Amino acid sequence: MPAPTASKLTSAWDTDRHAGKGWPQFLSSVQVQGLRGWDGEAVEFRYPVVAIAGTNGAGKSTILKAAAAAYRAPSVGNALTYYPDDFFPNTPWEAVHGVVLTYTIRQGDATETITVRKRTSRWRGAPERKQRPSFFLDISRIQPANTQIGYGRTAQEVISLGTTEALAKEQVAQLSRTLGRNYEKARIERSEEKQVGVVTHSGVEYSNFHQGAGEDSILDLLALVSAAPQKSLVIIDEVEASLHPQAQRGLVTELLRMATDKQLQIILSTHSPYILEQLPPIARVFISVDRESKRDVLYGVSADFALNLMDDERHEELDIYCEDESAVYLIERILAAGAQETLKRIRLVSVGPANTVIALASIASAGKLPRAALCVVDADQKQSSDYLRLPGTEAPEKEVYFALTDDHWAAVGERLGRSGGEVLDAKDRAMAIENHHAWNGEIARLIGGTLRPSRVWEAIADVWVRDVLGTAEAELWSEPIVAALRDHT
Repeated sequence: MPAPTASKLTSAWDTDRHAGKGWPQFLSSVQVQGLRGWDGEAVEFRYPVVAIAGTNGAGKSTILKAAAAAYRAPSVGNALTYYPDDFFPNTPWEAVHGVVLTYTIRQGDATETITVRKRTSRWRGAPERKQRPSFFLDISRIQPANTQIGYGRTAQEVISLGTTEALAKEQVAQLSRTLGRNYEKARIERSEEKQVGVVTHSGVEYSNFHQGAGEDSILDLLALVSAAPQKSLVIIDEVEASLHPQAQRGLVTELLRMATDKQLQIILSTHSPYILEQLPPIARVFISVDRESKRDVLYGVSADFALNLMDDERHEELDIYCEDESAVYLIERILAAGAQETLKRIRLVSVGPANTVIALASIASAGKLPRAALCVVDADQKQSSDYLRLPGTEAPEKEVYFALTDDHWAAVGERLGRSGGEVLDAKDRAMAIENHHAWNGEIARLIGGTLRPSRVWEAIADVWVRDVLGTAEAELWSEPIVAALRDHT
């Protein structure tokens, strides 16, 4: 479920978007040609906060670094101007040339394309970049101060030569909410090139020389983001580094809050399902790399799907991707009735809305995923050789609900421990709701107790597969999956 602050950001984005109160400066996409295996693929940013996921080597950091070089900094303020050479220099092992970085940039109602090129020895086009405060936080931010050689000397230099910046009350509150601890104060001591964070917890003051890596990095990160000017671009590599799951969720909650309040555009990279779960589907991007190192960029993927492709500790032979958890359970029950032996050899994963499944299906049918895969869409989608459809012609809830008779609903009641009349009455009232996705939840609410919507759907799907679809139809529907497993063997 997305973070509690996501709905407010979505509302602001849907209302103002590129207007004056919204995000009149917005980096819409980055296209990379000729660099680190990128061959002209583009990554689009469709929401003010976007997380890019993918395996190591997929190219997440390349996209983040290219994005950081999209603008030049204003002449005032603490933002830096990043140049492509800062991130993609020549080294004794590789020469960078033949590279084209193409940016699609929104400026109010206008969309412009900016190109930065390095055909041979020099980058061209950098002076034409638009002006915007940009901040890039790479993975080095998580190195605890007490792992640095001579950190005691560093502390003395900061104190004797630096300045003190106390965090505002709201910034301290953000730190407390993120890490789940109550901090009374926080400040950052700065010299010209170094900084030290200092916090007060339960009356005890301590610096980041005695903080954990997560506490240290969060203090610096929140201080930087909260101090960034309105409408800045903020880029954070491996945002979850050194943070436990609760802190990861808390951090995303705060980043969404700041993106709303300050109209920030924030681009993250992550390997964490906890980060992805906190974001709405539109904010999730997955870079998939096939066996030939070709890339496909997928949008709106589920956290479960991303984790599935990033996790090597897997033994199933076939991945089956579908739209949501309702489809996952229905497919599992159909296979249990029609091809029981397949259940030990497959993994079912919900990946997001139909357009995401269909986009993934074209990649899977071309054999461009790391593992064998099939995609299944709801029955209300058009037919295609790239994917399977669930039985019927309607969305799963509609297909199942309308097919069940009163006797079937009485059988559902038995499975739920409720009377047939009670379930029938709740069903009729639920189906008066236009949104069919809400029907299971409404039945659970009307029946009362501790019944979960998922449990309602499981009982309904069980009865439908057994008494309406039947074994013969289940076997027929399962045949492509059985064949795919046979081919894999």
